[in-house]
Amino acid sequence: MNNNSKLISGLTLDESHQSLTSQTTQDEARFSAFVENAIEAIWRIDFHPPIHLDIALSEQVQAIFDNGIYSEANDSVVTIYGLTSKDDVIDKAVSNFMDRTDPKNIKNMEELVRNRYYIKNLITYEQDTMGSTRCIVNNITPGIQGNAVQYVWGASLDITEVLDLREELDNTRNELDQQKKSLEEKNAALKELITHIELDKKEYKERIIANIDKVILPALDKLNVHHMENGYINQVPQSLENLASSFGQNISDRRVNLTPREIEVCNLVKNGLSNKEIARMLKIALHTVEKHRRTVRKKLGITS
Repeated sequence: MNNNSKLISGLTLDESHQSLTSQTTQDEARFSAFVENAIEAIWRIDFHPPIHLDIALSEQVQAIFDNGIYSEANDSVVTIYGLTSKDDVIDKAVSNFMDRTDPKNIKNMEELVRNRYYIKNLITYEQDTMGSTRCIVNNITPGIQGNAVQYVWGASLDITEVLDLREELDNTRNELDQQKKSLEEKNAALKELITHIELDKKEYKERIIANIDKVILPALDKLNVHHMENGYINQVPQSLENLASSFGQNISDRRVNLTPREIEVCNLVKNGLSNKEIARMLKIALHTVEKHRRTVRKKLGITS
């Protein structure tokens, strides 16, 4: 081959080498930029020595913790572990971040081994610098040469806060369900109580009316009223009926604060008597009756 020999592409060997070197440099730069700016934690763990795939499962799990060393890590890895720089991760053992005695982690590593170190959405529980456990979801792919795992690349996402929020939401939902159930039970009890009260009120009213009809009114008929004014006595049965009605309940309400004389005037007005008839019956002045009526209207809120 002489110095003027050309490659099929039309480039010399030197030019081809320079072109490949330039392309490789550009690819590495793009890959590094992607890794550094990724939201996920992207890392690589090298195994020194490599882990042979033909040894027992338990031995491979042990080797992951014993031989695994972080060789690559982006800033998101640093954030997950609460560190200050990548130097705090690179060249550090896997066992520094993952508790090798935790049964959950052992189970997860066994699953990784069964899948020949290629797995998606593997959950691991790892420790940050504050001693808090972080829940990490991982996607892992291996580098295998000569039936031995040389390294694994991984992309991880910290879902600890998501799980905490979910747990808090579940707790809140459970509390609300319990409060709702408690309120429903209280409402049912309150409705039952109100029903009993209404029945009791109805029973008491019926008793009062029965007593008036069967006891008081017959007794009034037998009274010797020669020394009393007939007109006043004639008002007593109607007043007793008012007592058993909602009218009697309203004017006797303490919140209204009517005096005994004002209640008496109310009863006579309810019975259809005029001011003059009321004044004559109660033996008070006409203007006094009018004053009482104005006061009652004001207290009952019917001044208009």
